[in-house]
Formats: sequence, structure tokens, C-alpha cells
Amino acid sequence: MRTPHAECLAENVCARSSAYCRSIGAHSTDKLLDFGAARAILRATDEALHFRVEAEDFVIFSSIRTLLQGSLATITTVPDAAVEWQPAGSVPFRAIRERLENRQNWPGGR
Repeated sequence: MRTPHAECLAENVCARSSAYCRSIGAHSTDKLLDFGAARAILRATDEALHFRVEAEDFVIFSSIRTLLQGSLATITTVPDAAVEWQPAGSVPFRAIRERLENRQNWPGGR
């Protein structure tokens, strides 16, 4: 999601999601939300807030994704086109960000 206030949004999303998490950790600009059977990584950059959700199954994945999008909706107005979900599979987070920055064709998949 493109936003000039990514770090602030990440903090607010974590605060709103804390009741549903086992733990919330931080490493550099990444926030890691541990849900037990799933985890979400929020990475703030100068121009955007990137999300990555990994889960044991699709139902849990969808639930975490809905929680994150709902948290965003309560914090700020988010146009539908502003949130873009990309399939990642086992592709490293860095590669996803590079692909979005360069707008290259995506070789990965779910």
C-alpha cells in the first residue's frame, strides 16, 4: 500500500491486531505478528507499507488478511486500488518488493 506515513500505519495496525496475536516483534523496519498458525510481516519503506501473510491454510490466511485490511480501514481511508496483494509462495520478501518497485513480470506464484 503506497503511503507517505508507512511507519505510523504499521504501528497502528500492530496496536489494533495485538489482541489476536501471540506476540508482536520488531526487527529493523519490519514488524512481525505471530498468530500461532500464521504470521504477518509488515515492512515500512519511505513510500509504502508492505504486508506478507503466511499461514497453515487458506482459511487462516484469509482471516489474517481480513484482519489487516480491516485495521487499515479503521485507521485511514484506503481506496480499493491502494491495496495490492501479490502471491508470494516461497519467494523472499525482498524479491517481492523489488518486483513491485521495478514493475517486472512476476515469475513466482502460490
